[in-house]
Amino acid sequence: MLRFKSSGKNLFALSAVSLILAACGGGSNQDAKQAATVSPAPAIQAATAADVMSFTGKRQNYTISRLGSTYVIVDMVGGAAPVSAPLTTNVLQFSDFRVNLRIGDKAAALSVTSLNNLIDLYVAFFNRVPDADGLAYWIDQVQAGMNEAQIAESFYLVALQSPALTGYSSSMSNDDFIRIIYKNVLGRTGTTAPNAAEISYWSSQLKNGTPKGSMVRAILVSAREYANDATWGWVTTLLNNKLDIANYFAVQQGLSYLTLDDNITKTMAIAAAVTSTSTSAARDLIGVSGNPINSTLISPGTTGIYGSPDQLANICTPTGEKSWVRAHLDDVYLWYRDIVNVPAANYSTAASYFDALIVKSKDRFSFTDVQGSIDDYFQYGEDVSYGYTLVREGSKIRVRYVQPGSPADIAQLKRGTTLLSVDNTDLSGSLNDAQYNALYPPKTETHSFRVQDTNAATSRLVNMTSATVATSPVLQDQILNVNGKKVGYMVFTDHIRTAEAPLITAMRKFQTARVDDLVLDLRYNGGGYLYIAQELASMIAGSKATNKVFEKLQYNDKHPEWTADSIYNFVDVDTSRRFLPQLNLPRVFVLTGSGTCSASESIINGLKPFMQVILIGDTTCGKPYGFSQTNNCQTAYFAIEFSGVNAAGQGDFTNGFSPLCKVSDDLNHDLGDQSESRLSAALTYASTGSCPAAGFSPAPPPLDGSPIRDKSMQPWRNIKLLKSANMQAR
Repeated sequence: MLRFKSSGKNLFALSAVSLILAACGGGSNQDAKQAATVSPAPAIQAATAADVMSFTGKRQNYTISRLGSTYVIVDMVGGAAPVSAPLTTNVLQFSDFRVNLRIGDKAAALSVTSLNNLIDLYVAFFNRVPDADGLAYWIDQVQAGMNEAQIAESFYLVALQSPALTGYSSSMSNDDFIRIIYKNVLGRTGTTAPNAAEISYWSSQLKNGTPKGSMVRAILVSAREYANDATWGWVTTLLNNKLDIANYFAVQQGLSYLTLDDNITKTMAIAAAVTSTSTSAARDLIGVSGNPINSTLISPGTTGIYGSPDQLANICTPTGEKSWVRAHLDDVYLWYRDIVNVPAANYSTAASYFDALIVKSKDRFSFTDVQGSIDDYFQYGEDVSYGYTLVREGSKIRVRYVQPGSPADIAQLKRGTTLLSVDNTDLSGSLNDAQYNALYPPKTETHSFRVQDTNAATSRLVNMTSATVATSPVLQDQILNVNGKKVGYMVFTDHIRTAEAPLITAMRKFQTARVDDLVLDLRYNGGGYLYIAQELASMIAGSKATNKVFEKLQYNDKHPEWTADSIYNFVDVDTSRRFLPQLNLPRVFVLTGSGTCSASESIINGLKPFMQVILIGDTTCGKPYGFSQTNNCQTAYFAIEFSGVNAAGQGDFTNGFSPLCKVSDDLNHDLGDQSESRLSAALTYASTGSCPAAGFSPAPPPLDGSPIRDKSMQPWRNIKLLKSANMQAR
């Protein structure tokens, strides 16, 4: 109920009289009546400039967060810079609402039971949800010593002043009074209206001297005793729903309308929209969604409650971003209990603070990056590069593979080509920053390289200009004829959105050819979208696995509902609901390496309960974990959120999957060449049932300190990622 001057309409009486009665706090019906007639209304104090901060837009268009010693208000529509308000600010005023910043602390001063009882009485007598300003006033009266009986009697006398709004009248009979309570408070009208016995019971209480305010309290208590009753349990649910909406409007969001008329009529409409089955219509009328502003938040780097990440999102100041990071990790991180707090002030950026909080003993995968780069890669398969992937072999930097049509392809770099120098600087030792940036330029740049092709006697000089390169996630799909059998061979490098179509095309090609075996080359596939792995595994396994579990995700104990809802089954249709080709093979050969990671390991693990999975190559990276991309202030955050298990409940492969046939990578032969060591080993096993004789020498280890490892330099290529669409229910 607002406590400032308004129009001289009858509605003002409801506010003014309530203040008179509250100020007096009489102990009896008669005392309250006398107070109402002789006591002046308390003076209405105008808020000072220091108390109020005004904004031109609607409340819904802003986020409000308490960070340390200030409130931070962010305009999500207009895009203006965040505004800071000192904690001494009492009110934020928008074009549609006032927000009371003190109501949360005031409400917390009461016990939960006392607060709920006060709100229950407010809704019961005034037939509306309380506004924050009015509720704050009545909380003050409770704090000043008014008990519930006195509050109830005061509410009743106030309700008598506006019978057209509340339904209560001083001239009504006891029976009619009971009927109004059943209608307004319990929602029992028509076929559920009270019968004669019920009316008689409560009317007799009034005849015996029970005050009418206390009668409403008694009926509320009685109704809540029917919580699990098959007939009347809905009444308790209705009361709870009204309490929930009232708490959300007045306490959690701290809302009051700007005029007395709106403050009464609109809150009545909100209460009327609540049913025993839903509060959604009432929330729609409120029109302010999001997390409550009056929760207790603390500065990052301290112990306790870290606040809601949704509430702290998009506050793009150093403190705001770091506060969001701490709240985000506390909410979704798989190992949130193991985080060791560090002072946020010690870190200049939110990304470095994020990295400091990660539990390194368990997590070598969580990371951050520029949102735009991530989005371009996973949605469109694009990044700025030369289009090659590199590996360090002892003192040599060699090319693993080249994207078709890329600058490296145009320069005729091939698998196995050695990069000897860049910009006239030798690459045989540890790289400096200039060399590293020349090999992996963050933007379009031109650099000169001296390269030596496999088996070439001399080197050559090439100039390459980095460009936006579109990844071809299926580098090869061919059918090999081996000892009279057809073997499908596919090189799959990236679980990105654009992989779906070429994967389906390749698998349909294999299905049409009726291949006898499949060699799936995942040696360079670090993962990506889980739904792509799910589709590929479904096409390989075929009908024997359809609708059975591919992978179950297990989140931290704060989100059991996510765990319950996150079961990925084998499917027979793609994302456009078109039927997938199915190979229905009894076994599959998978070529692996240390870069076979995450979503690629999910394919291996998911298929194991349904078919023989024969690994050829090297041990995989060991990442049974995944995450969903979460963006804040143009940074993409990837914190490990879940682990995954297959249909047999297996998923503990943190040490990776070991190959049946251990075979080193062979950069001296092209991918798809039957002489290439790993492919050759798979074909040998397919024909003989045995691994080939030993004789493949492992590549020399990389130099200490070299930043080029057996994986691409982009960390997002070694992940298991959920599509954002799958996470909307969070």
